[in-house]
Amino acid sequence: MSKSLPACILTLRGLRDTVFGLEQVADLAVDIRHANRRGYFTPGEDERLWAWFSRLLRVRQGLWEIIGQASEAVGDDLATIQTRIEWRWFIIGFTAAALLVRLDRLLVESLANHSITQRKLNEPNPVYGVGRKQYTLVFQSLTSPENALLARSALGFYTANHSRLQRMMKDELVGDFVQELPELARVIDPSVLRYLSTRLRYRWHSLRRRGASARQKSAFRLLEAGGRMVAEASSSRMHRVAAVMEEIAALILPGDILITRHDFAISNLFLPGFWPHAALYIGSQRDRECLGVHISPAQRERWRGDRNVLEANKEGVLFRALKDTLAVDSVAVIRPCCEEKDIAKAISRACVHEGKGYNFDFDFFRGDRLVCTEVIYRAYDGVGGIRFTLTERAGRPALSAEDILDLALEGRMFRLLALFGVAGCEDRLCRGEEAGKLLPRNLRSS
Repeated sequence: MSKSLPACILTLRGLRDTVFGLEQVADLAVDIRHANRRGYFTPGEDERLWAWFSRLLRVRQGLWEIIGQASEAVGDDLATIQTRIEWRWFIIGFTAAALLVRLDRLLVESLANHSITQRKLNEPNPVYGVGRKQYTLVFQSLTSPENALLARSALGFYTANHSRLQRMMKDELVGDFVQELPELARVIDPSVLRYLSTRLRYRWHSLRRRGASARQKSAFRLLEAGGRMVAEASSSRMHRVAAVMEEIAALILPGDILITRHDFAISNLFLPGFWPHAALYIGSQRDRECLGVHISPAQRERWRGDRNVLEANKEGVLFRALKDTLAVDSVAVIRPCCEEKDIAKAISRACVHEGKGYNFDFDFFRGDRLVCTEVIYRAYDGVGGIRFTLTERAGRPALSAEDILDLALEGRMFRLLALFGVAGCEDRLCRGEEAGKLLPRNLRSS
C-alpha cells in the first residue's frame, strides 16, 4: 500500500538518521582490517559485521520504496513537474536516491573493498534474514548503467531548477531536505572516470565470484557425498561409553564440552588426532530457563524433552539427546573456566546456529554451515576471557577437538573434568587429577 506524502517524509527522516548512524564505522573498519589481514572473521567480528550489514539492507529497502513512490507520483518526465506536491515528491525522491548511493559507496568503496569481506557478505545468514549474494547485488545496483542514467537525469533536472528548489527551503514539509540538497547532489555526481572504474571493478568481481562459486559448489558436492558415505559406514555394535552414561549425565553442567571418539568410524582416518569430534552440552529446558538463555520461539519448540546437546554432524547443527551424542567409545568432558552469565551467553550464541547445515569442506570462514568444533568456537570465542587461536590445516585455519583438549591440559580457559575409554580408564570414568594424568599420555601417543 502506498504511503501518503507526509508519511513518506516521516519515514525518510528516520532513514536519513539511520544512514548517518551507519556511517559511524570506525570500530567496524578496524574489525574488517584485522579480518582481511588474518584471512577470516572471528565470531565477534562476524556478529558485528552482520548486525551492521543487515541494518544497511533494511535501510536500502526503505529508500527504494520511497524512490518508487516518488517516481510514481512525478511520472517519467521530470519536465512536467508543476504543482507544489510534485516538487515535494521530487525532493524526497532525490534525497532518498542520494542517501542510497551514499550508503552503497560506503560499503563498496570503503568497507568491502577486499575479497575476504566480500565473500563474507555474500553468504546467506538466516539469523539476520539475509539471503545469498547480497553484497554482489548492492555492487551491481551501484554500477548499473540504467541506475546511473536515471541518477544523471535527476541531477540534471536538479541543476536546471536550482533556483526554484531554493525557494522551497522554508517549506514546512521538505524545507530541511532542501537545505541538504547541495551536499547530496555532490554525492550523486561521480565523475565519468570514477563510474567507469567502479563498473569495471564490478565486472571483475562478478566474473571472479562466478568462477569461485562454481568451483566451490563442485568441491562441496563431492565432499558432502564422500562425507556422508564415511559417516554412515560405521558399526552398529554397543558403544563402550554406555557403561558410564549415567555417571556422565549426573556430572555435566550446561556449557560443558564433550570431546568424543567412535573407534570404528571410518571418518577417523581423515580427521587429525585420536579425538575427532566435539559437542556442546546445553542442558534441559529447566536449565535454559534458570540461565536465561535467549533463543527463538521455534528453537524452544525443538529444544525440549531429552534434547540437551547442540551438535554438528552430517545431518546438520541440531539439538540432540545426550544418549545419541554419547553413542561412542571414548569421551573427555571439558568445562570452561568462566562465570554462569558467560555460559548463558555462550549457549545463546551457539544456538543461533541451530538448524544450519554441516560443512563437509571444513571451512571455518563460512558461517552458514558449521563443523562440530566450530559450534564450540562460535559459542565461546570472545566470551569470559576465552580466545581461540585457529591453526592452519590443509591450507585453512581451523580448530580441532585436540586443540580444545590442549587448552584444558594447560589449564587455559578450560579444565578437564572426566575421561573414559582410553588406556588407564577403559572400564571406569576417571575424574579430576587422575584424568589429567591419563589424558596427556593418550593424547600424545595418538
